[in-house]
Amino acid sequence: MCTSKKQPPRRAKSKIKQYHVGAPMERMALDIIGPFPLSKKGNKYALIVSDYFTRWVEGYPMPDVETIIDNFANNFVCRFGVPRQVHTDQGRQFESALFKELCTRLCIDKTRTTPYRHQSDGLVERLNRSLEEILSKYVSLNQKDWDEQLPWTFMAYRSSVHESSNFFPCKLMLGREIELPVDLLYGPYPQYEKFKDETQAVNEHMLQNMWKVHKKARKNMVNASENQKRQYDVKSYQHSYQTGDVVWLYTPARVKQISPKLQRKWDGPYFIVTVLSDITYKIQKNPSSRSQVVHHDRLKQYYGEINNWVI
Repeated sequence: MCTSKKQPPRRAKSKIKQYHVGAPMERMALDIIGPFPLSKKGNKYALIVSDYFTRWVEGYPMPDVETIIDNFANNFVCRFGVPRQVHTDQGRQFESALFKELCTRLCIDKTRTTPYRHQSDGLVERLNRSLEEILSKYVSLNQKDWDEQLPWTFMAYRSSVHESSNFFPCKLMLGREIELPVDLLYGPYPQYEKFKDETQAVNEHMLQNMWKVHKKARKNMVNASENQKRQYDVKSYQHSYQTGDVVWLYTPARVKQISPKLQRKWDGPYFIVTVLSDITYKIQKNPSSRSQVVHHDRLKQYYGEINNWVI
């Protein structure tokens, strides 16, 4: 049983998987941030909706997490249109029958992350951290005005050059840069020198042909994605499991009234029943237990005694 507590000599780390998008509203990420202190308007959470291509972000303060469907349908879809695909975590609000019914009626392809794998939705997780950092600089000491400062936070984010696309999110989404108070006082801020030569030809025809802008952004995003993959894969350590292999499953969830320092975080043994891809597997503990889909990095080889059963 000591192996249920010990970490493997080298922790599993699969190579990064990439998902490239090429147009606005092709793939949207949804997530919930909070809980925050109860605001003066009675809000504790916020629904964050971000576009994978343009990096445009919208957010809607909510009193509870049960109102995400109304906010997404009435505030986002009715204003920007229906996205082709929506990607979320496995929160019960996004996995509910009502949310699935909404996606079915609007012909939205619904995808989700694997459990305990926040990297599966890395875009919105990194975005949330940036938004919280910006928001923390402007809220009051009691933080009860966070929902009033949230729209200004989005404005600051949309009007900043994104590292991956080398464009402003508002330019890719709206076809123009938004006017800021500083622009009215001092005039438009000049383009950053590092982007000037690359985007000058595109900027001259931007209003006439947004396709050229999107084409340039797609190229920049692919280059940025390839650089990120090269850096991430340097330290990858991936094992190929086959159907019938026996494994441990990493389960970091804390248990009440049990010290996390003494808790065994590797559960098992489990059997690999289906190889879904090189990084996702369907596992099952015994014939009568429920199967589950897990990521490669939560598994390690099991070497103990097992009770054989037919898969």
